[in-house]
Amino acid sequence: MSEITIPESGMSFGPFGEAECFRIETSETYKAIQEGVMMAEFLLIRDSQGKRQVWIVEAKKSSPQKVADPQRFDEFIGELRDKLLNGLSLGLASMLGRHLAAENELPQAFRDLDLKLAEFRLIVVINGHRDEWLPPLDDALKIALHSTIKTWALGANSVAVLNDKMARKHGLIADM
Repeated sequence: MSEITIPESGMSFGPFGEAECFRIETSETYKAIQEGVMMAEFLLIRDSQGKRQVWIVEAKKSSPQKVADPQRFDEFIGELRDKLLNGLSLGLASMLGRHLAAENELPQAFRDLDLKLAEFRLIVVINGHRDEWLPPLDDALKIALHSTIKTWALGANSVAVLNDKMARKHGLIADM
């Protein structure tokens, strides 16, 4: 099986098996609907404690600080929310066969996924971000995604904001 890496926001994500990674932001499925629809970078299938998880991943080079620029911070959180929700929605719609283009480009692991049993994680990775800057972002994003977490029964740990060091520990970014 071949592997892919995804260069994004100054980081190199992967390598991931081609069958477990859907580059949704560059997909024909997304290109067909992209006008006015912001999108996460990619979807990744991971195994964790015997369960299949779909990670919807968005990458950023930086973020505004809540205390320094509250308005830009709120806009940033809204953008992250939209990209992650759109990634979740288009990913699910593709797996359910709602988009014709997805039939030809959706990796096999996504086609075989039992959606009833799958867990979903909404992940933001910010390159070079200090550990102490993460909690306000994580808290704000969880609040912004609260209704989605509840309606989809995603669970308490379904949203996470990571820096590049943490992403490396989770196997999202290759060691350089």
